[in-house]
Amino acid sequence: MKNWVGIMKPREIMLLLFSAVVFSWTFGAEQVKEVIVLDTSVKLRSEKEAILILPGLGDGARGRRHQKKFFSGKGYDLFIPDFHEKNSYHQTVINLTQFWNDQGLGEYKKVHVFSYILGSWVLNEFILSQHPENIASIVYDRSPIQERAPKVVTENIPGLARMVSGQLIFDLAKTNYPRIGKGDMNIGIMVESKATRLMKMFRKKSDEIGPIDWHHLDFYQDFDDLIFVEQNHDQMYVSFDEVGEDILHFFRFGSFRKEARREWFEWEPFD
Repeated sequence: MKNWVGIMKPREIMLLLFSAVVFSWTFGAEQVKEVIVLDTSVKLRSEKEAILILPGLGDGARGRRHQKKFFSGKGYDLFIPDFHEKNSYHQTVINLTQFWNDQGLGEYKKVHVFSYILGSWVLNEFILSQHPENIASIVYDRSPIQERAPKVVTENIPGLARMVSGQLIFDLAKTNYPRIGKGDMNIGIMVESKATRLMKMFRKKSDEIGPIDWHHLDFYQDFDDLIFVEQNHDQMYVSFDEVGEDILHFFRFGSFRKEARREWFEWEPFD
């Protein structure tokens, strides 16, 4: 086997080592456990509403602590499943379906979903295959920059990508967004407006995919309301003091708060 490290330049070796650290930060190396917090003031599921949070590849124990802290005690039952299957995107969809059935989420009066990037792909696959009738609203966390990450890392650091995220990230990289119609659901989109450390490191590779027109974004998804948030993808796992109230407002009223930003920031997202 060729000693590829031996022929690399020092700067390239440092970049690889740094990317390993950043990649593990970005794509959650922490052990996670499912989170279930029930509002005991109401007993019957048919009279209750639930929040279902679907993390993405950046999932980790720290993010779940922040999610649990903010969304607990808000009048909803809270569910954050441990549904990722490292070696299969398809099995990840099956795992979400199993969690939905095991927790009786179909019995709730309403279910509201907040989903990150991988979670959004999996959620839509679940909706298209299972046709749940009680999902009242969805807030998608979308990012025209971070959604390039699976393609960028699997093409440029494939060994590290497989070590950290298994086949799952490779499956995601080649899976087109599974578009769903709005139907009776309220759908909102939060657009991340900054690049993560990982994507800053691979900015050149991201730019090679093509320019991003921040004024005419097409997420291939019907929606009722769209806002821009200052956070990058990593920050979206912990910044609920800044984005949480808009998520709850959307769940309650089908729109984000009036003061939320609905225009692009006009800044350089990689700075």
